[in-house]
Amino acid sequence: MKISFAIAIATMKMYFRRSQSLFWSLFFPVVLMIGLGFYGFGEFSPSKLGVIDNAKNQYSKELIKAVSEKKYIEIEINTREKLDKKVLEGKIDSVLVIHDKYNHNNKEKITLEFEESKEIIAHAFQDTINSVIEIIDSKKTNNNTQNLSTKIKNNSNQGYKGFLVPGIVSLAIMQSGILGVVFTLISYKTQGVLRRLQATPISSAHFLIGQLASRLVIITIQTILLFIIGILVLKINIGQGSILAWVNILIFSLLGSILFLMIGLAISGASPNEDYAAPIANLITFPMMFLSGVFFENDVLPSWIKIIGQNLPLSPLVTGMRESSLYGTNTLDLLPELGLIILWIIICFIIGIKTFKWE
Repeated sequence: MKISFAIAIATMKMYFRRSQSLFWSLFFPVVLMIGLGFYGFGEFSPSKLGVIDNAKNQYSKELIKAVSEKKYIEIEINTREKLDKKVLEGKIDSVLVIHDKYNHNNKEKITLEFEESKEIIAHAFQDTINSVIEIIDSKKTNNNTQNLSTKIKNNSNQGYKGFLVPGIVSLAIMQSGILGVVFTLISYKTQGVLRRLQATPISSAHFLIGQLASRLVIITIQTILLFIIGILVLKINIGQGSILAWVNILIFSLLGSILFLMIGLAISGASPNEDYAAPIANLITFPMMFLSGVFFENDVLPSWIKIIGQNLPLSPLVTGMRESSLYGTNTLDLLPELGLIILWIIICFIIGIKTFKWE
């Protein structure tokens, strides 16, 4: 254990002395996160109105149809839980709640819910819905009028920034895990360092444990720093104030680190030199970067690509990080993501052991 600890400390010192390492593990993810976060992708699309139709009758359908005919409004009919999540992510601007037993004779049976940050858009929705209600009322034979009530919610709308930060953190974990291990071990292999280590009292287990332990510490520090920068610069809120969200983040950070370290070990073992390692690493990382939901929801992808993307090694890490940081989701609810990460760890560990060579 002392030998592994000494190797880990020495590896960390060498890592922090290399400016390249600091650039790719911290500076690059920070620039990407802040740049995309402030640009605010998705904020220039049509206004999105969520609808909770508790009535589900001909009157509610008539109202929804009339509002949906307005081309400057996108309508999404969904459940309370799903729409609340999308409001928190900034994907839904306001929510129209049609209450039970709604009909044209009811008063104050329609509520428009919105956050203070979306008040201007909500007023536009309110004007549109009121105009639709007036048209519907004008066709009635009685004098009863419908009223649209409003309700300001106190959720912390994180928008695209809240969606982006956990994705960038997960991407940084993947890059540090794979690229850091691959090029370090390939360099040691081509320089004969690994071969010479076999002639010393240091066993292969001590060396690999020391290398992996140092990377785990570095990646954990990197994860915490990136989230802190997101909080201070982009003003995101972690887990809606839940301390357990940080516990989840650390769990996923550690398991994600182990997973991508195992992938890095497998790549370095199968590659005789850097010329082989670089294209293999890129072939593995690039599809995950764009199909795992780092920068945008993969709902926009074709269904067969979406299925592939959801089962890539990076996808459960992105989902777990995002669920934890945005909603403070319970660890038990994230067991499918944890299970998929552990399954990939086992697969990559077996491949790494089979392919790793000392020279």
